[in-house]
Amino acid sequence: MNFLRFFCLAGALILAPLQAAPVKIACVGDSITEGAGLGNAAVESYPARLQRLLGTNAIVRNYGVSGRTLLKKGDFPYWNELFFKQSHDWVPDIVIIQLGTNDSKPQNWKYGTNFISDYEELIASYASLTNSPKVLVCTPCPVYGNGAYDIRPGIVATNIAPDVRDISQRLNLDLIDLHVRLNGHPDLFPDTVHPNSKGMVAMAAVIFDGLAGGAPTVLPPPALIKRISATRIELSWPAHWGGLVPQTTQTLKTSNTVWTLVDVAIPFSDGNWIRQTNVSTGAPRFYRLWQP
Repeated sequence: MNFLRFFCLAGALILAPLQAAPVKIACVGDSITEGAGLGNAAVESYPARLQRLLGTNAIVRNYGVSGRTLLKKGDFPYWNELFFKQSHDWVPDIVIIQLGTNDSKPQNWKYGTNFISDYEELIASYASLTNSPKVLVCTPCPVYGNGAYDIRPGIVATNIAPDVRDISQRLNLDLIDLHVRLNGHPDLFPDTVHPNSKGMVAMAAVIFDGLAGGAPTVLPPPALIKRISATRIELSWPAHWGGLVPQTTQTLKTSNTVWTLVDVAIPFSDGNWIRQTNVSTGAPRFYRLWQP
């Protein structure tokens, strides 16, 4: 069989021969990208999870730095970080920018009139690399309640997220609207700002869809379930459906069934299927695939 691997370039899913070089994806961002608050960011952060969803089709590097701003006049500009230089020197094929949350702090947003011009300059700094990488921009994740760390939910929702959407439209860049896709899930943001491990599962899925130019237009598949031992089962689903995440419940109801994201198992893609092995001890469980 002539196996093909998939990777995303130019906003669409592209098939390439198995021997093709992996696509280099640089994840630029703040503490949300870095994985602040997680037990093990090297495993649980969205770049780490995205790497496993893409498998050997890609090399994903995490260039997130906590507390950093997009604004050059912010208190801790990303521009001044070693990761800023390293993310350019690596000459990535794809750059995902997820900045703006810390810019909403009062000491930073007083320079908010520079946000669009600074953002466009950051985009240009990557787009002008010798290999002309594809740049994708993300709206900030939603901020819940009053916001921790002096981060202002209103500024994020009514100023920063719309500015990012406007930039993506004017510059014809692919947009990953985390603010919309992760809205309504405060349980995934226990400190009001940072996704927990389950939140990172959802975030990685949303960004996978963004890389693929959107979810497939056909109905999503069910998860295939196979028992592999007395205490473990394997869930699997087609690799191009990486924007789906498993949920589980112990009780099915006619309405209002409570589904919980599965974050303890680690999924891996072989380019054809995404597979994850779950513990199946205790009460019987039901599973489904859900699109954040």
